[in-house]
Amino acid sequence: PYSRPSRHSRRSRQDAGQRQLGPAQCGSCGMLFAPGIPEDRLQHLQHHRRLREGLRYLGWKNERVVAEFWDGKIVLVLPGDPKYTVRKARAVRELVDAELGFQAGAARAPENSRIYLFVSPGKAVLGCLVAEPVRQ
Repeated sequence: PYSRPSRHSRRSRQDAGQRQLGPAQCGSCGMLFAPGIPEDRLQHLQHHRRLREGLRYLGWKNERVVAEFWDGKIVLVLPGDPKYTVRKARAVRELVDAELGFQAGAARAPENSRIYLFVSPGKAVLGCLVAEPVRQ
């Protein structure tokens, strides 16, 4: 007589050591990659390194802190600020834009924009808000 397979036996599958061939999502950065493929692993490591370097914040002499919280602070960067602060804010913005899939250099009025950076106590940029004037 035919006996129907149990629910458990229908769901089980053989791994055969190939679990790493399929795609996996990194719990830290959210990147989807295949851990079993060396090129994917390398690209994922480079992605992590780029995020760490791009989002590091060492602080500035005359930074404009607009709010402080137990888990960080908000720093405002204006176009007239020293070049090193504007450069860092632009680098963070470019990184965020690339991650979100925005077109490179899509800023409409960079000379009038305000960039707010949320910085953790560990000196990492955790958030970025770009405020630009809207005419219409």
